[in-house]
Amino acid sequence: MRVYFFLCACTAVIFGDKEAEEEGMRKRIIEQLRTRTVLLDDYTLVKRLIATDVYMYRSYRTVSVVFYPVSRDVTDAHFTFQSEELHMNNIGSCNPQEIVINIKHGSYPAVNPDQYDFPKDFIDPSMRESIHTLEILSDGLNRSYTIQNPKPGNWYALVYIKWEDPRTQKVEQQGLVADCQTILYTDLQIKQEEKIELIDCYTGLIINIAKIPAYFKCMTVDNVDPIVLNVTVTNALAADGEISFQLQAQSLPTEDNRIIYCAFDPKENHLQSITFIPHPTSWHYIQISHVKGNFSKIADCESYLRTDYEEEVNNHTLLDLMRDDKGRFFTFDYGLPTTDLTDATSVINITSSELKTLRFKVNQFLDIGGSLAIEASLLMSLKYYMGYKRELKKGSLLAFSEDNQFIRAVICMDNGYSSLPLETGHCKYNDHVKPALFILNSTDSESIYDKVIIPYPESGTWYLTLRLFCDQVVCPCQTSDNGTKYYVDPFIGEKTIEADSEFSFNNTRQGTSDCNASVVLSISSSSCVGGRCSNHGSCLLNTFAGLVMSFCSCSAGYGSWDCSDESRMDSKVYMLVSILLLTLSNFLFILSIYVAIIRLYYTEAMMYAFTMVFSTFYHACDAPSQVAYCIVRGNILQFGDFYCGLMSFWVTLLAMSIVGDKFRSSFQLTGAIVIALLTTWNMHSFVAFLLPVAVGVTVLLVSWYVDYRKLRAMRYPRSYYTLYMPLGILLVSVGLISYAFLQTEQNYKIVHSLWHMIIALSVVFLLPDTKRGENLNPFVPSPNYCRLSFCRVFHRSQTPIAAD
Repeated sequence: MRVYFFLCACTAVIFGDKEAEEEGMRKRIIEQLRTRTVLLDDYTLVKRLIATDVYMYRSYRTVSVVFYPVSRDVTDAHFTFQSEELHMNNIGSCNPQEIVINIKHGSYPAVNPDQYDFPKDFIDPSMRESIHTLEILSDGLNRSYTIQNPKPGNWYALVYIKWEDPRTQKVEQQGLVADCQTILYTDLQIKQEEKIELIDCYTGLIINIAKIPAYFKCMTVDNVDPIVLNVTVTNALAADGEISFQLQAQSLPTEDNRIIYCAFDPKENHLQSITFIPHPTSWHYIQISHVKGNFSKIADCESYLRTDYEEEVNNHTLLDLMRDDKGRFFTFDYGLPTTDLTDATSVINITSSELKTLRFKVNQFLDIGGSLAIEASLLMSLKYYMGYKRELKKGSLLAFSEDNQFIRAVICMDNGYSSLPLETGHCKYNDHVKPALFILNSTDSESIYDKVIIPYPESGTWYLTLRLFCDQVVCPCQTSDNGTKYYVDPFIGEKTIEADSEFSFNNTRQGTSDCNASVVLSISSSSCVGGRCSNHGSCLLNTFAGLVMSFCSCSAGYGSWDCSDESRMDSKVYMLVSILLLTLSNFLFILSIYVAIIRLYYTEAMMYAFTMVFSTFYHACDAPSQVAYCIVRGNILQFGDFYCGLMSFWVTLLAMSIVGDKFRSSFQLTGAIVIALLTTWNMHSFVAFLLPVAVGVTVLLVSWYVDYRKLRAMRYPRSYYTLYMPLGILLVSVGLISYAFLQTEQNYKIVHSLWHMIIALSVVFLLPDTKRGENLNPFVPSPNYCRLSFCRVFHRSQTPIAAD
């Protein structure tokens, strides 16, 4: 029990120190900031975020996320951004960076700053909430962005430094260049409209002409049926021109966002009945104002006294789908209520005389970080799937199903409301018409199924509306592909087909006005894209201030949202050549090992051997997955590569120094411990390299100075000081300059391979040959050093060197 409390206390101290260190760093950063909050008149400050770190975009791992809560009745959302560069060391200077900010309502913006194409099944961005994009510089200047009449709820901002191709960027070594940190300050101030009168959507509103302009709001019930709103203008004879009526759900209307916009002359008709399709259980805002400009460009409110809505939405059914949670991040299904524990797929039976709407909910924070996949298919007969759909009847007519009928199912998808599917393949919601989500045709197998993926779906209630259309015309109908495909177009008579067209009109077929079908519908959510990244990446989670999003971390040159894009991937031959350069270049250390052994530096030879082995296998493992080979985990090989590389420098400097064996072994052991700690602390830091090298050079120079003071002569042969050591120092200098300043992602495999060879070759000239006798060739073994027969080759090539 005492041990348990001791461990808990140690843990608390460790984490407490870490939190205290982070808090101290945050305070120091805030003190350096030039940012100050400036409050605007009549605005309320609702959100402020200070000193947010911003990084260059590499994937969604490197983005910063900010969410802004926006309340109801807001007429102006004023965003403030200020970014600057903090200089964290005294090297060089920091240049302003290009910062990109994407703002979106309801969920995280789905963007591709690295210019990869979205996968083919991804939804068209024009069918979703618009993304506001702002670009600023990290120069410390204040910039603002305003959104008029924003929707209430959470707005999310993605912040990152503008993407640059990593293949063209320099590989910078920590400690040699300026350490710059990009910081962002942001706040949100809102302005609310206080003079909004509360009314009943189902009883109408009454307004005096003298009180125009005016705002109204009302709450609708949980129903998708049309609402007839009666607008009565009193004291209409005092009107000076026409007045306009604007209606919008959830927020006040604007010129770009409104579901109804019409005008009328109250002198001619002071009572208007306007029919509209509402958002269920939502606030609706009405703005009545005087018309400015040309009245003829605005729709007449008389046209909204409609009865065709009742005919179009006759026999309308609204169904709530059941949620089937899977117990993992962003993983759930929606389907019709069922007792089946293994499947939530829905089979929806529908006829041409009815309209069916299905709805499900995407929760804020919990569900918006994954990808929502919606699949739909017509359920055809068994004979259809067995190939009988290609059967010819009466010469050239197709049997598309057992009943030989053409079916078109149009499916609309909306967030917050239900729209009306049209036979043309569009969806109508009041005055707005947009393309349908799916158009399923029974003409051939390619069009009975469709799928769409929605990355980071917006929170709210989603509606899927299904409507079935039959072939209601007696045609000549167009066929192609030798009669293997049959095309039905109710407007064929209005089109002109050239005589040499591939279509033929010699076939006739009786249409039908009643039909029925079954639609198979699947709604599922998962992390990344289907819970995976096309086998070319890892599905990871990014957390930021309590917000969680999934993303794909691609490998081996793959890109795009699901790591399926290989357009920027190098060829396999190029990857093989690169890995061979990086691995085989280490074999030059064999020469260093050989020279160290014949000069009786056995500890140093063992260190060079370990460096060669770890560097070879690390670069073999650090290659693209197509050509990589790992004998153990990559992080172990990476540690061994960096650690043995630094130890090679350390033991070489000690070998060059003039110290006794006892001191040398003590220095070697001390260096091994300190270098292990430095490598564990930060193996990429220049300090981890500079500290042992600087200490080693100091030991070297001090030992040389003490030895010279004692003997009044240089210990090593003159040729070492005039030829071998300068040549070794030159090689090391060239290698270090190339390693520190000349490497880019594009030339890395060449420059780093040269670094391997230069450092291995420099050891040959830097190791002093003093443990053997004088007048020996420093590159061949001593006489009788090796008694094996093949060693005689070296003995015969031995040439004495004249004494200095």
